[in-house]
Amino acid sequence: MPKASPLPGKSKLSTAEISQTATPPVSKGKALAPPPTRTSTSSSSPRPAQTTALSSTTKPSAPLSRNPKGKTPLTKPNPPASTLKLPPQPPGGNPPAPLPAAPMAQPNPPPCILGTAPEPYNGKGDMAIAFWNALENYFTVNATTLDTNAKKVSSALTYFKQGTQARDWASDHIATILAGNPVNYGTWDDFRDAFKAQFIPPEMQNEAIQNIHNTPQRGREFSEWYQEWSRYARRANMDEATKMYAFRRALDTALHNKLLQLLLMPTTLAGLVEKAREFDKNWRTFAGPTRGFR
Repeated sequence: MPKASPLPGKSKLSTAEISQTATPPVSKGKALAPPPTRTSTSSSSPRPAQTTALSSTTKPSAPLSRNPKGKTPLTKPNPPASTLKLPPQPPGGNPPAPLPAAPMAQPNPPPCILGTAPEPYNGKGDMAIAFWNALENYFTVNATTLDTNAKKVSSALTYFKQGTQARDWASDHIATILAGNPVNYGTWDDFRDAFKAQFIPPEMQNEAIQNIHNTPQRGREFSEWYQEWSRYARRANMDEATKMYAFRRALDTALHNKLLQLLLMPTTLAGLVEKAREFDKNWRTFAGPTRGFR
């Protein structure tokens, strides 16, 4: 019985066409698919040289636009570019650096307290003005923290010494404030007037005015004498011109005569004090009293 032919029916390929069909080269490590069987020749079929070039090059980035019937594509078509969402690659091929994490918001630090708080007041009249000046200066420096009347008054009421009449007055003042509905600490000027009315009576001012006229320098050193005289001048609460007149009357006679020789007399008490201190220092350095001999 004759052997059956592997192809159905009679082959229509001629000997010349069979000899022109080239077998694509076999690449190392990869088997190629057998060439497709064509029933008829057409102008769209790739030539042997084109088939060889397709098998030896890399896979195309886009699918073939034409796929003739009965032909198996050489490579698997790539997905559409619209479905791929790749991050932009920097030059050199390195992955993009991650974005730095946003810093967490830090709470505002509390304001720094400046200066030294005044010593607690003991209620004595000769220390009332010094205490009040130190208290007002401390509150002025820390105006950022003590920025309301309530904060200033409530804080000032804590600077009264325990176990004294001044502390009893502060306690009564606090009780009066807290008894109100609503609680009202009042203004800082009202608290200043209440303090002065309680601890700086009018007779203290009259006594200070008397002392600035009755405290002469005589032979005392200028710095030592002026510390005492200026304390009375602060309590006297007098105008600038009256203080300058009393200051010149209380100076030593030689020092007062030296001031009279100035062509331009200082117009403020601070300038007058500075000139008097300079003359007194020069006199004690170069022309002071000499020791007597026996």
